[in-house]
Amino acid sequence: MSRLDELIKEYCPDGVEKAPLWSLTIWDKKFNAVDRIKQPKVINYPYLLASDLFALEEEGGDVFLLSTGEQTGWTTEEKAGDSLREGEVVTMPWGKSRAVTDCIKYYKGKFVTADNRIMTSSDTNRLLNKYLYYWFMSVGKEVDTFYRGSGIKHPDMAKVLDLLIPVPPLEVQREIVRILDNFTELTAELTAELTAELEARKKQYEYYRDMLLQFDVNGGGGK
Repeated sequence: MSRLDELIKEYCPDGVEKAPLWSLTIWDKKFNAVDRIKQPKVINYPYLLASDLFALEEEGGDVFLLSTGEQTGWTTEEKAGDSLREGEVVTMPWGKSRAVTDCIKYYKGKFVTADNRIMTSSDTNRLLNKYLYYWFMSVGKEVDTFYRGSGIKHPDMAKVLDLLIPVPPLEVQREIVRILDNFTELTAELTAELTAELEARKKQYEYYRDMLLQFDVNGGGGK
C-alpha cells in the first residue's frame, strides 16, 4: 500500500467532500455573471498588456513576469513599480486561443501579471494553493468548454466558480502535491535530456551530411 493509500484510508474512510470552487477561493475581480454572495472579497492585481509586460524584462531580475501564455520572464522591483505584487496564486488566461492547460500557472513570490484571472485559497488550512493548481489542471478540458467567442475566447466565470473541487484533509493534499511535484521535476529533467540529445543528434547529422555531400571538384569520391 502506498503512502497516499494509507493517508486516504486513515483520513478519508468515508470518502472526500467536494465543495464549489467559489467557497474556497478569492479572485482578482468581481464577475458580472456571478452571484455577489459567492464573491464577498476580491484581491485586485493591476495587469499589463503582454507587450508592456515583456518590455519590463530584465536579466537577473527576481520578479516573475506572469504572462497569459507560455512565454515567461523576469524583471526587477524597480522596473515593476506600482505593478509589483507578491503572493501565492493560480492563474488562468482571460482570453485564450489554445488549450487552457497550456496557460494555467502556479506561482509563489513577487510578480507582475498580464491579463490573467487570478485565484488564491481563501484558507490554506483547508485548501493548499499548489493542490488547487494541480486540481485545476486536471479539469482543464472541462474548463476549455466554458470559453466562448470567435478568435480569442473568454470564459464563463459563473461555470468556473461553480466547479466542485474535492477537498481531502491537508495531509492528503500535501502527499498528492509531493507526488505530482516529483513527476513534474522528472518530466522537466527528461525533457531537458531529450532536448540536449536531439540537439547533439542534429549537429551530428549536419556534420555527416555536409561531409558526405562534399565531392572533389575533379570528380573524385567523397572526402
